[in-house]
Amino acid sequence: MPIELQKAGMDLPSLSAALSNSASGVSQGAPAMSTEPKKPLVHERPQVDIKIDVEQMRQNLEQAITQLNQTLKDGGRGISFQMDSALNGPIVTVINDSTGEMIRQLPNAAVVSVAHNMQQLKGLFHNAIV
Repeated sequence: MPIELQKAGMDLPSLSAALSNSASGVSQGAPAMSTEPKKPLVHERPQVDIKIDVEQMRQNLEQAITQLNQTLKDGGRGISFQMDSALNGPIVTVINDSTGEMIRQLPNAAVVSVAHNMQQLKGLFHNAIV
């Protein structure tokens, strides 16, 4: 072993000192620890700008509802769909074809009535629509 240490250019005392320094975590010539806080490794995601044409979507939905109602009517079904602006959603009605009587409505007539009444009350309690 002494021959190998001599080839490496180290003697036994300098080797033991180097080993003890590396074991204690101290190394010669190592940069000092920075006192600045490290930035978190958070990758910023690019912002995506999604543009939606609400009026075009509404027109497409109304056209689809019209086609659906026509298909159901031609098939002899007593189901119809319609969009309600106060509910901002569809109303489905089931009608008995022979009598013309409404069997069921979803959402029911009471919910639709309350929604329309609330729509009429907008602006009465506040000066502006929020």
